[in-house]
Amino acid sequence: MDLSNKLTIIIIGRSGSGKGTQANFVLRRLRKFGVKHLETGRLLRQILSKRNNPTTEIAREVMKKGGIFPYWFASFTWVKEMIEQGAVAYHMVFDGAARKVEEAKLLDDVVEWHGRHLPIAVYVDVSRKECVRRLLQRQRADDNPAAINHRLDYFETDVVPVIKYYKKNKRLIRVAGEQEPEKVWQEIDRKLRIKIGDKWPKS
Repeated sequence: MDLSNKLTIIIIGRSGSGKGTQANFVLRRLRKFGVKHLETGRLLRQILSKRNNPTTEIAREVMKKGGIFPYWFASFTWVKEMIEQGAVAYHMVFDGAARKVEEAKLLDDVVEWHGRHLPIAVYVDVSRKECVRRLLQRQRADDNPAAINHRLDYFETDVVPVIKYYKKNKRLIRVAGEQEPEKVWQEIDRKLRIKIGDKWPKS
């Protein structure tokens, strides 16, 4: 099977930066060509809701405190989708991964092994202050102030090195995330076209 025309796009940003919204814009663009949405948070919650063992017990505590999962746990969620659901046969849009350099390198290894082009990362750049405001406003169960601050702290220590990794490898697109969502998307659309040319489908 030739998978060399399949895109792997990663949406990166602070919690509350609008990663999910922008991932949905990308998904809409790729839908008619076949695409899978690999949303780490959702996949983690699915696993934790269906399993009860020492690993999931520890993981629930990590999620409750807004901590970051080890790269092998987060990676398991999307590797499982590739192996069990055949996600690798489609364009793939990652939302919430990679959150550590080790995970980014593993994802590179996995897609390369499948004969796919290496991932392109889209960094939705929103300030910490604005993300706090947005997260408190949406009032999700795991968006208490302590958990929010934990998640925003690990962005600096764990995710910023991921951004630097993709930048060093010339696979990073940075967009200003404090515009209206449609404007953010227009910037992503334009920069993906510049970055990957005709491989990025037109609307």
